[in-house]
Amino acid sequence: MKPSRTLSLIVVSLLALSFSYWAMAMNNQQPLRHQDAKRVHDRLRLMRMWKLTEYLNLDEETSAKLFPILNRYDDQRLALNEERVGQLKEIKAELDKETPDEKKLGQLLTKAEELRLKMEKINQDEWNELKKVLSVKQQAKMLLFYRNFDRELYRMMRERKIVHQPSRNSHSPMMPFRH
Repeated sequence: MKPSRTLSLIVVSLLALSFSYWAMAMNNQQPLRHQDAKRVHDRLRLMRMWKLTEYLNLDEETSAKLFPILNRYDDQRLALNEERVGQLKEIKAELDKETPDEKKLGQLLTKAEELRLKMEKINQDEWNELKKVLSVKQQAKMLLFYRNFDRELYRMMRERKIVHQPSRNSHSPMMPFRH
C-alpha cells in the first residue's frame, strides 16, 4: 500500500510547521514546552509511519499490527528518557558541588545504569515483537530505514539550525536501533 499524494502533502505540511516552530523556539533560546515537544514528537511519529509504510511496502494488515507496537514502545522510551534526563541533572548537580558526595554519586550511577538496562530491554522487547509481524526482508530493511531516517532527520534539523552538533544519545526515542 502506497500512501496517497494527499496524505504525503499533509504529512510534509505538518512537518514543515513543526520544524518551523521548533526552529523559532531554538533561535529564541527558549526550551520547548512539554505540549510543544509532544506535538513535534507526534509529527515525527507520523512522518516515520508514512516513510516506513513506503520503504517497507507495507500492506494494511501489517501496518495495523506494526504501528501500535512502535507507538507503545516509543511511549515507553519517552517516559524512560524523561527519567534519564532528570537523573543526569542530578548527577551534574552533585558534581557541581564543591565536594561531591561519593556515596550519593554511586547511588546516582547505579540508577543511571538501571535506566540504561531498562532502555535496552525495551528495545529488545520491541524487536522481538516486530519479528513476529515483519518478514525477514522487512526486518533488514527496517534496520536500514532507522539509519537513514536518523540521518535525514538530523539533516533537516541542521538546515533549520535546530542542532549544532551530532547527537550522542544512543537511545533516542524515535531511533531505537541506532548504535
